[in-house]
Amino acid sequence: MSIFQFKFQFFRVFFVLIIFIQGTQAFGKGEISETDLSNETEIFFSLWKQARELKLSRHPYWLKLLHFYSIGETVGQWSFKSDIVSPSFFFSPLGNTDPEEELKSTLKALLVPVSDKPDQHARCKFIARFQWLRSKLDFPTLTELTCPLFERWANLNEATGISIVFVSSFLKNPASTFGHLLIKFNSSNRHFGHSLLRPTLNFGAIVNADDNPFTYALRGIFGGYKARFTDERFYNFNHVYGENELRDLWEYPLHFSKEQYHRITFHAWELLQNVQFNYFFFLDNCAYRMAELLEMAWTDYTRINSSGAFWAIPVDVVFKLNKIISDSNLLPLLGKPRLIPSRQRKLQARSEKLSELEHMHLKKLIKYENYIDSNDFRNLTEQSQAQIIDVLLDHQQYQKTMEPDLKLNPERSKLLLFRSKLPILENEFSFEKTKSPTEGTPPMRFRLGTVFNNFLGPAFETGVWANYHDLLGEESGHLLNSEVVTLNLHMQFRDDSFELTQFQLFNIQKYALNPTGIPGDFDWSWRTRAGWERKNLGCSPCRKFFISGGMGGAISLGGKDVEHAFVELYGETDKESSSAVSLGYAPHIGVNWSPIDMWKIRIERGRFQSLIGEKKVYYVTRFDQRMTISQNWDIRLEVHQMGYIEGTLALHYYW
Repeated sequence: MSIFQFKFQFFRVFFVLIIFIQGTQAFGKGEISETDLSNETEIFFSLWKQARELKLSRHPYWLKLLHFYSIGETVGQWSFKSDIVSPSFFFSPLGNTDPEEELKSTLKALLVPVSDKPDQHARCKFIARFQWLRSKLDFPTLTELTCPLFERWANLNEATGISIVFVSSFLKNPASTFGHLLIKFNSSNRHFGHSLLRPTLNFGAIVNADDNPFTYALRGIFGGYKARFTDERFYNFNHVYGENELRDLWEYPLHFSKEQYHRITFHAWELLQNVQFNYFFFLDNCAYRMAELLEMAWTDYTRINSSGAFWAIPVDVVFKLNKIISDSNLLPLLGKPRLIPSRQRKLQARSEKLSELEHMHLKKLIKYENYIDSNDFRNLTEQSQAQIIDVLLDHQQYQKTMEPDLKLNPERSKLLLFRSKLPILENEFSFEKTKSPTEGTPPMRFRLGTVFNNFLGPAFETGVWANYHDLLGEESGHLLNSEVVTLNLHMQFRDDSFELTQFQLFNIQKYALNPTGIPGDFDWSWRTRAGWERKNLGCSPCRKFFISGGMGGAISLGGKDVEHAFVELYGETDKESSSAVSLGYAPHIGVNWSPIDMWKIRIERGRFQSLIGEKKVYYVTRFDQRMTISQNWDIRLEVHQMGYIEGTLALHYYW
């Protein structure tokens, strides 16, 4: 080695030692400039060393932040494949499968100098990651960074907490059959703190506008869509769900601590950066993702979503939240709900306030265009006139909602002008007696019973359904006079053998009584169902696949009764017959009656007449009773006749 080479090596080593000592001193003091951060790697290596010693890449909260878990896994076990499919969510090319590589790349990104676009910096886009890592590692004091977009959106200084909003079922849309969930961020801001103006998170599939209902259903069930979080002002959702789709909204405040609220808010912001997931109607849906976001409140393994479940529904999330005790005040996490009534419910409430005489004048106003100018109407008190016209205007808007192509009454302008001259009324309605979803039965059910069959003899029966409510069940917190049941399985054990006696894929029914409360108003009732069941009750192994649907009408003669009549079209497969498929029609009549709240009776008679395939006629009769024991238990007595007679006494547990 020449003297020149020796001097060069000596001074290079000396220079590196000086830089290292200065960097170490600066790190020890907890102060370092952005320039130093860009030039030195010692800071990163120090942080990375700490992270590895603490095993942060396997910490449950880090895995939560990256969505490295999937429903159906045991708590504490992780898939190590993120549910997020957007590459932009990860700093490492391996980030969606390797949490350690993503942690390393995240630390590097957090130390990058701030540019003139602070909102694009990692500390602003991934604020949840930064805040948590800073709480775990000995970060140096970084150059102050403001995040204008996040600060304007979150408004943490005036934040008062968050609420979860349960949107009731909407049976006209398969995707909304089980309801919907939203998360609303609340504030005390005097300008934007009103509930209707608060940022509200929604999670939904990114649907093609030209998809027909059949394509939509198939792609939703089998994973043909991507999905993402979006946010809008709450009044947009209230308009869509409450005004257009006539769905009630239940808002539950969540009693999180300030720290927990911040964790949720930070991660919500991360998910709003056009982050996409795969969408599955029964699993990776709004219920699962909203619960997943709320799980960010806890840094441990705490889960809201059921471990080992194969589906997730909105009302189930609400029930689970109701079982959690708040860390901050030892009270239930779920607060007292507030009902945000739909346009239909408000119309019904207004209509109920009218007297019989006022209802008579209302019907004449609907029937006759110029009745408002009649002496009979003008002789009413101004208060009565105002109440009647208010109901009429709401009724017209309701009709427009139900039939978008319907033109509003040309006399509407005249009605509005007349109404403007009448006194302002107090339009506050009490809905305190309306029970919330958490006061009804939970969605899942287990069944255990004893059976007597007049041909096959006695047996034991067990069964389970995935969700969620039948016509015979306790209606508190559910859509009245409706049934939504999926994956309903019954098995009977007899003589050391068991048979599958029933498997309903779905059974959906809606008995529409007076939809507005205005005498004479009518709406069609309907039902649809599909599944496997016995060909007749005297043959356990003889089964058929069936699908049926139909329309009808329902009335109430007074009290808690519903009389109904339907005509259904049905199809059956019966491999034992000469024809593989039978098509026909089936008229049904029946009554549902609840003598007292805890007791309900259902009687129905149907006649099945084939038109195509094997010519056959058969009758089905059912007489069922339910006696409620508690919110989670009831007893059923069921007597069915289909060729033979079978009676079942069953105990049901709901969870």
